[in-house]
Amino acid sequence: MEIERTYESLPFYWERETLKNDRRWLESIVRNAAPFSDWWTKARIVQLAYIQPPNVPSQTIYGLPTYGAYQQEQAIAEALRSTCDLNEYREFAKQVNEDYVIRTLNSWHNKQFTQAISRNFEVFVNREYSNIFLLVSTAPTSLNVDRKLPSMDKYRPLFNIAEMGIILRSQNFKRITLRTHGYSTPAEDFYKAFDGEAEALCLKGPINSIGTLEDQSAYIGYNWPGEQPFVAPGLWRDARYNGEIFLKFLLTMALLAWLAGTVLYFLSALAIVPLLQILGLDPILDPIWAWFNFSKIGSLIVQWQIVAFVVFVLWLLLMQILRLVVYQRDRYRAIHYGAPDLGEFFWRLDKVLGENPYISMPFDPNTQPNIPVYRSLKVNLIGHSMGALVLVNVLRILSDKFGKDERIEEEKTQMGEYLILNKLILSGPDIPLELLREGRNNYVRSAIQRCQEIYLFSSDRDIVLRYLSLVGNWFSEPSLEMSGLRLGNVYLNPVNSPENSREYRPYIRVLLNSLPAVEPTSAYDLFEKFNYLDCSRMIEVNTVDLKLNPWNGLIIDAINTVAHFREKIDVHSGYYRVQTPSFDLLKFLITREDFSRTETIDEINRLIANTPIRFLPSQPFMSRGTR
Repeated sequence: MEIERTYESLPFYWERETLKNDRRWLESIVRNAAPFSDWWTKARIVQLAYIQPPNVPSQTIYGLPTYGAYQQEQAIAEALRSTCDLNEYREFAKQVNEDYVIRTLNSWHNKQFTQAISRNFEVFVNREYSNIFLLVSTAPTSLNVDRKLPSMDKYRPLFNIAEMGIILRSQNFKRITLRTHGYSTPAEDFYKAFDGEAEALCLKGPINSIGTLEDQSAYIGYNWPGEQPFVAPGLWRDARYNGEIFLKFLLTMALLAWLAGTVLYFLSALAIVPLLQILGLDPILDPIWAWFNFSKIGSLIVQWQIVAFVVFVLWLLLMQILRLVVYQRDRYRAIHYGAPDLGEFFWRLDKVLGENPYISMPFDPNTQPNIPVYRSLKVNLIGHSMGALVLVNVLRILSDKFGKDERIEEEKTQMGEYLILNKLILSGPDIPLELLREGRNNYVRSAIQRCQEIYLFSSDRDIVLRYLSLVGNWFSEPSLEMSGLRLGNVYLNPVNSPENSREYRPYIRVLLNSLPAVEPTSAYDLFEKFNYLDCSRMIEVNTVDLKLNPWNGLIIDAINTVAHFREKIDVHSGYYRVQTPSFDLLKFLITREDFSRTETIDEINRLIANTPIRFLPSQPFMSRGTR
């Protein structure tokens, strides 16, 4: 069917008022988008339709000029199709034709191009393992820094989410597991770590007691925009590109420092010093009071300006250090980029699992592929550190869309028409312990209730959560308790039960002493839904094999801090090192879906039998704690 053009003819000519911004926009898309993906292709189509901009050097992209001044839509389609292997990029080959080019140019001419490319994620498939995918948010870490894409040698970008739906359906996938990273994880570091995990999960060999990722199980790594503290390019380029904003910040800080210093001076001169004189402390105050002699006001002003400058410098250093550690920057991106982009992915994935996988795309083909329709697809979610905050917010978004607690029990785990939420696995989650508290409208309650099973990997010796997260959240959390007590620091403490037997109960250390993580109430269901795996004394996250008590807690933290900075251990992210018992547990949980609940508990107990990991199952199996 021929598509009607809304523009007069090709080539396109630049308008003087919009040339600069339009050219930069298109070039930014091409730099930051995955080659041969839907939005990359659309940007290239528009570029090839335009004449070469004046005073811009000519360049080539995959053998084609950046700006081609093509006069026929068919010629643009044929030129783009000649730049890649059409047998490898099958959806690209299927969709990129003359009609596709006309639709794209219509959207540009009608000022609807943003809607035509408005998907906030990209999907890549591993070239060696067809059940390994990378999902990447299209949000950059900074407006002035380009995105880091996965290696094209290892991963092939999919044309769009519809292609992923076709792969899942054609290979009859039964479940997917999505794993995301936490704070201070730049894209290149996550890709490298994820490749190691994927290799360990897919490695085929003798059948072992833990299992490998089955062909019908997909493992997806989700990268939301995070950056490295102190050395991230965006930290320094922002000041260069926004000089006036930076100067405004300096001016505001200087004014606040001067006001604070003035208040401090008058309080000292008019209140504190006279009060001490009344108390008979004149000899001690003589040198100090001489400094506050108003007859020497000229020298005092000079001295005060020095003091005010020192205050200004100290405040400026504090504010800049808080910015350079990128904690609040990552937290903002996790909540406002990472979670919404992942929510959109699941919404579109649910759509493409229906009768027509192209239904969520702006341009719906008239033909539908001859592939089976899904009944359901199980979803496991693994979140580490701040990535747990991303997952909790995604579940909250999806819960708001698909219904809350009022849904019948059989429908509570639904994430749409075809997606069923199975396991939620949180490791060192950087979210408040408030998650477990009852007696109020818990802000993630409806999200947590959707999961069939929840597993918590935690460590009370995670110094990143114990100390750095406290400082990072000091200004943002509603209460000190929420900023200082994080779910990832929960540990299992042996206690005497009413029947005089030893049981594990969740505790959390404040500084020296510990307190129960939750107090029993009549509404205890969130606490009881968790399966607790205390990895405090596990190798790779701890180097001090001492039982915790009020006297040695700070010593343990100090020793582990030194070992962490020497890279002997990773107190915060060691759960995912493939040689650890925790990774064996993760591997088991996402590869053995055919186990009953009792068999799962028994297998977990077997896997941790010779390790220091402690285990407290969820309520149906909480008759005793195990080790």
